[in-house]
Amino acid sequence: MDPKGKVAIVTGSGYGIGRGIARRLAAAGARVVVNDVHDEHARETVRMIEEAGGTAAFVHADVTAEEDVRRMIAFAEEKFGALDILVNNAGASYDPPYYPEADPADWGRVLDIFLRAYMTTMQQAIGVMRQRDGGAIVSISSAAGVGFRPDNGWPDYAAAKAAVMRLTATLAPLKERMNVRVNCICPGWVATENVRGYLQTWTDEQKAQRHVPDPILTPEDIGEAVLEFVRDDSLAGRVMLYYIPGQKKLIPLEAEY
Repeated sequence: MDPKGKVAIVTGSGYGIGRGIARRLAAAGARVVVNDVHDEHARETVRMIEEAGGTAAFVHADVTAEEDVRRMIAFAEEKFGALDILVNNAGASYDPPYYPEADPADWGRVLDIFLRAYMTTMQQAIGVMRQRDGGAIVSISSAAGVGFRPDNGWPDYAAAKAAVMRLTATLAPLKERMNVRVNCICPGWVATENVRGYLQTWTDEQKAQRHVPDPILTPEDIGEAVLEFVRDDSLAGRVMLYYIPGQKKLIPLEAEY
């Protein structure tokens, strides 16, 4: 799919990875719906896109609320006349302790926003896309969800991100049934505002222990990876591992984990 003239929703695009994705899609000619619950940040993303000559509009919506998701998708159709591309990126966090010591409300919120919200948004978007000429959906997972080694950080987050990877592969047949392609990107360390902030306080030893590469990915790198999936009709259901700038790995659909 050529993104030029297409309509894209990027959830959680007020800053960080989502902002990088929204800006790259707009630079490629897509009309972008910027979604976030942080209005000021989201409007700043819209301003950046417009100042660069792109087209964007903001909609406030909480992707964990089904009615908000419905309204967000309706906004894209009413504002730009279509929905061709969806990028699931919105997220949230909470302070330690993490699962299993965490309050159930905290880890439940993580599953809601990193898995259930992705599924809800995808389901409603697919319903719209199948009535047109199809579409492309890209979900942002994480290296935290990959593999079988212990994760000493955030188990509930890792579990949700792993589920998004598996969901992506199981939806590969949608390409033949509805011309809707579903893909997933699993980034490693990305230089978002928050990550840059706390990495500045880490020693070289701490960075080595957490396998922080130098340099690390940028939000715009993830935006370019999203564009690769949008443009390539042959990659339905595929998952991309992307940990180091310039080094991407596509997991075969028949791979055994």
